[in-house]
Amino acid sequence: MKRNALTLMVIACALAQTSRDAYREAYRAWRQSDPNLEQDAGSAGAGLGPRAEKTAAEAARYGAARSEFLQQLASNQETRLAWLETPPDAPSAMIDETAASLVASETRAVKRNVDTFAADPDPGIKDLRTMLQRENAALVALAVAMGERRRAAEDVKSANSRAAESQLKAVDQYHAVEQDLRQAGADAGAETLAWAQYYRLLADGARGVSAPDSNPTAAAATPEPSSAETAPKAVIAALPLARYTGAWTFPMTGGLFHGPQPEFVDLVVHEENGHADGTLFARFQLPPGSPGDPVLRFDFSGEFQNARRQVFHLTTSDGAKGTIDLIPGPAFNLLEVNFETEAKPGKVHQGNILLVKK
Repeated sequence: MKRNALTLMVIACALAQTSRDAYREAYRAWRQSDPNLEQDAGSAGAGLGPRAEKTAAEAARYGAARSEFLQQLASNQETRLAWLETPPDAPSAMIDETAASLVASETRAVKRNVDTFAADPDPGIKDLRTMLQRENAALVALAVAMGERRRAAEDVKSANSRAAESQLKAVDQYHAVEQDLRQAGADAGAETLAWAQYYRLLADGARGVSAPDSNPTAAAATPEPSSAETAPKAVIAALPLARYTGAWTFPMTGGLFHGPQPEFVDLVVHEENGHADGTLFARFQLPPGSPGDPVLRFDFSGEFQNARRQVFHLTTSDGAKGTIDLIPGPAFNLLEVNFETEAKPGKVHQGNILLVKK
């Protein structure tokens, strides 16, 4: 019976590695298919459409491969759990040795994948990284449980109770990993649809297509613009202005930042005839007992430039001067904000934050 379970474990590990390699290759193909797509969005016009469709197809292929991998990995947990839940009364030395080798091999594979995606800025990979880290924790707990089980068999029978307790903890962790894998697999489909929508909006923005008016009655009542008003405008930014304008906020959980940690951030950016003006209002966490002011508010303005990074001059509520950089993130609804002001006692004067569009 144990030999059959061990054989199934070997097969499951081989299948998981094959599926993992397939989805990692699909991910690389997607990210490398057209690295200049967003950079060219401001000047490519209608020619961006076929490129966006091709990239969207690669993203869909990656999403399908990733979903298949997650679902397969979740199914493999049942085999591992069946073996792990075996009472540690009379462990076989041969089974323990082979299983330890398999766990060590799987741990190395998981760590390689964690390192592969560690520096990837894509928010869509965040859930995958979390899942891999939990899987690694479960494998570590499993290795500890197996070591205790082996020592218990070699030393005294009473030690089996401690091994059983550790083994049950490992089982609980593996159950949590299985649930996370199934949830991540279910979410993969929604994520793939979101990327398809993103590339459609990118192509529409390059062609100058705007979203339908939400108030058609008001639109019908608006007088026709003059010929001067309808004259085509020059491209004033390397990306669609929607990547910069609108209302942005710092997420309550999982927000990325460098420098002082934000408690909240609200940014509003307006554009009119290529001119930008905006306001940032934020509160930051200061060290305990610090007499500083955690609140920061400033206004900024300037002209949009034909560049990905937009830089504007700012003035804080207490008169300090500085600059703010607006940098589109890796997804359509992300904006990186980098600001620096004159240093004043007790005042936050610099920071780097990734915001989400409201």
